[in-house]
Amino acid sequence: MLLRPLRSLATTLGFALVAGALLPAAPALALPTDLPPQEPGVTLRVFDVGFEPERICTLVEGQTPNVDVLRETVDYETTEEFGGIANNFMAHVIGNLHVPADGTYDFRLISDDGSRLYLDGEQIIENDQRQPPTAVDGTAELTEGAHALRIDYFQGAFDKALRLEWRPPGEDGFTLVPEDVLTTDADVTRVTAPGVKVCSDADMSPGDGAPLAGVHPNYTVTDLRPEGFEPTVTGMDWFEDGRMVITTWAGRESFDGAVEIVDGTVGEDADPDDITTEVVATDMNEPQGVLVEDGEVIVAEKHQLSRLVDADGDGVYEDTEQIATWPSGGTYHEFGFGLLADDDHYYLNLSVAITPGGRTTVPQHVENRGTSVKVDKETGEVEYVAGGLRTPNGIGWGPRARSSSPTTRATGCPPPRSSRSRRARSTTTTRLRPGPSTTSRSPSPSCGCRTTRSPTRPPTRCWWSRASSRADPLR
Repeated sequence: MLLRPLRSLATTLGFALVAGALLPAAPALALPTDLPPQEPGVTLRVFDVGFEPERICTLVEGQTPNVDVLRETVDYETTEEFGGIANNFMAHVIGNLHVPADGTYDFRLISDDGSRLYLDGEQIIENDQRQPPTAVDGTAELTEGAHALRIDYFQGAFDKALRLEWRPPGEDGFTLVPEDVLTTDADVTRVTAPGVKVCSDADMSPGDGAPLAGVHPNYTVTDLRPEGFEPTVTGMDWFEDGRMVITTWAGRESFDGAVEIVDGTVGEDADPDDITTEVVATDMNEPQGVLVEDGEVIVAEKHQLSRLVDADGDGVYEDTEQIATWPSGGTYHEFGFGLLADDDHYYLNLSVAITPGGRTTVPQHVENRGTSVKVDKETGEVEYVAGGLRTPNGIGWGPRARSSSPTTRATGCPPPRSSRSRRARSTTTTRLRPGPSTTSRSPSPSCGCRTTRSPTRPPTRCWWSRASSRADPLR
């Protein structure tokens, strides 16, 4: 595809403040040679950023949009047409443009505030600034067939508008790009989530995926991730000899999760060049927690609690053994989060099912979701000890050996009598009293710390993995 100089109908600044560069790189869009099933229109995704932007920002990967809807064309002016968000947002329009014949095509992007147009990953129009409705033109040589379309847009305050027009070969004037040449992926689950989203080049901080800015002067940080090792880490623990065990996630509704052993992370002379990694178990159902106990590896899978089996003691796990199972409706959101243990029980949390769009499914497909449970080590019996949770994606020992389970939002389900619930805004913290323990673990996907009170174990160690829906480099 050949690009020609832009013909602007209004002066534009044409730059965005991006760390390390004035112009952001074009999104990595694959050429649509083998398209999945399509339907007419485009996908509009809107992200509430919580501040008044002056340029298009780079959103942190993996964030769920506030709005994800199908639109016939690109022609929006009202809050309703943008999905219900009035101001201070970023938007992405995604789809495919089906060109009827080879030739030179002119495009016009009209926006209030800023916008950019990409075809097949190449920027065609730059119109990125605070402004009233302003038109900017661009030209592309296109071949017959489908071309990946993407528009990035931002809205600050006051009025808003976004419209895409074109002038095919032989036409005299610009017209709205019609629905019959636009398609987007069909039969998709449109998941949304409330809350403010994070821009990496505007307000990002460590913990949101940005590089670690610094630590307490009593500590030093060493990046021990070997080159090319970028697992999506969901849980971690250690053997007594210092080897790290991690669980990894391979995508939604997938049995391709794994357990890996990482050796060489302990000691003053630890070096990424000396670290070794080994996959010791595969075919795991979206594991979200791991625990090493008496040399055994226990894994919280989506549908059950499993023990890795090393029948001959050679360090190779030939199979898995089911310790316990719980009701599961087979949806992608019904995770088993975290893992703790005392002398008699294991503890973990069960997430609820959600419907397309991000709302809690009512009624649930199965009973007793959105709960904290304990599992009898001898019998595998599951006991529900706290309820009324939605996505309780962390669990750890609190003061006086009580476990504490944070959750993103209460569902309105009444908690069991054996729990105590403390609510503040949209966050619920449920505490329960397990038996005594000598080890405190917090297997969070973002930071895992182990504090031990045993003189034979090393002191507290913390390990970070950057949260992402794709690759999470181990930190």
